[in-house]
Amino acid sequence: PPSALLVHVGKENEHLLRYWDELSDSEKEDFSKQLFSLNFSPCPAAFSSSALVTSPLPSDLSPVPDDHHIVKKSLSSEEEARLRRLGVAAISRGEVAALVMAGGQATRLGCPQPKGMVPLGLHLTENDSLFCLQAARMARLEKMGQEMDPNGSPVLPWLVMTSRSTNGETATHLEAVKKTHWKDDEERIFLFSQEDIPAFDMQGKLMLAEKNRVATAPNGNGGLYSALAPLLGQLSGKGVKWIHVYSVDNVLCKVADPLMVGIAVDKGADCIAKAVKRVDAGEKVGVVCMNGGKPTVVEYSELGELASRCLPDGRLEYRAGNIANHLFTLDFLKSLITPDFHLPYHRAEKKIGFVNENGEVVKPPSPNGIKLEQFVFDVFEKSKNFYIMEVEREEEFSPLKNPDSAGTDCFSTCRRDVYSLHSGWLVARGAKVDEGTKIRIHPSRSYDGENLEEFKDREVKTDELIC
Repeated sequence: PPSALLVHVGKENEHLLRYWDELSDSEKEDFSKQLFSLNFSPCPAAFSSSALVTSPLPSDLSPVPDDHHIVKKSLSSEEEARLRRLGVAAISRGEVAALVMAGGQATRLGCPQPKGMVPLGLHLTENDSLFCLQAARMARLEKMGQEMDPNGSPVLPWLVMTSRSTNGETATHLEAVKKTHWKDDEERIFLFSQEDIPAFDMQGKLMLAEKNRVATAPNGNGGLYSALAPLLGQLSGKGVKWIHVYSVDNVLCKVADPLMVGIAVDKGADCIAKAVKRVDAGEKVGVVCMNGGKPTVVEYSELGELASRCLPDGRLEYRAGNIANHLFTLDFLKSLITPDFHLPYHRAEKKIGFVNENGEVVKPPSPNGIKLEQFVFDVFEKSKNFYIMEVEREEEFSPLKNPDSAGTDCFSTCRRDVYSLHSGWLVARGAKVDEGTKIRIHPSRSYDGENLEEFKDREVKTDELIC
């Protein structure tokens, strides 16, 4: 191999080049490009330090105080409307952006494309994808902002974090989505990629996925901060003050939720985490709480007996289930993302395809390696004014993670939850809806159940798409 390549990978990683002489010229070129795109120097320290990431001690844990834990269903209709107006007003001034974490492929779903592009089977929007559904919701918010202030500039920048494996397809898909939902020439969609990091075997040695490719993986959802850094100045120049960060796979996600923004405006919060009430002590979901007086997310398995501790009214004391749905001020992010910014790495044992001693690609039946991940919520502890916003699961959280054969968090449950939510909107407006009716309300018609007054006393019997 070229001497420059040997120097770049380092002596401890020369095993990655053991098949160099067997490669064709084009394979050598592709391999060289990948190797030079990776930074090998931090890998040993990243691997060793990840083993030192420890769980918070239960004695240091406490729930987020009640005065910083806002329960949506406990708000009066007047207070909710007031806060929502604050959020729509911020949108009308162009002060809100949305950031979707969309770096994953849909391999677990059995689909060949990036997860944001997967057809949902709802046929709510032209492309029927998660991306298209979210774009339609943002277009509706912009319209609401324009209605509130005809002289405003309600353009919602949409930051789409991809990975190297999803960036190209995502860019092409979003071009079509933009033409469907936005007819103006405003710059709205900003793609950026999180970094890939090499994968390790159990002893901390880097692995080959093929003879001319190092095994890598995206560096976790916490990789968004360093990847976002080059865009912060541009966002500031556009007047953005709040960024809503969410996962692409939640079909009920209220993108750039004006109520959440309104709470941030009203409370002066620099960081808000949406949460749902945990269904029981064993639910496999991270818990938003305090560790040594600082906000954090703790895995349910690390809570010990605290996981089942109840309040006098029967509610779980540690009930705030994390759903990867957060709001940050731009100033908060700018204060964090400095040249010496670094989040800890966490280990995840995975099944990683690799090239064995005989030069054969092996697909292991059980976890054989470690991928390092950074977590988006590891910045919570830096917050100076942190809030939880507790929302109803059936209104705001239905993730798409599994094929239908799993029976949960799958295509069927996502569609069911959309039908149920939209039927509930009509019933709340006085409509009569038959049980089991598959009602779909286009996001351009209603963002959160508004603009449906005409359905009062109307009987809805058949499956219907309301535009």
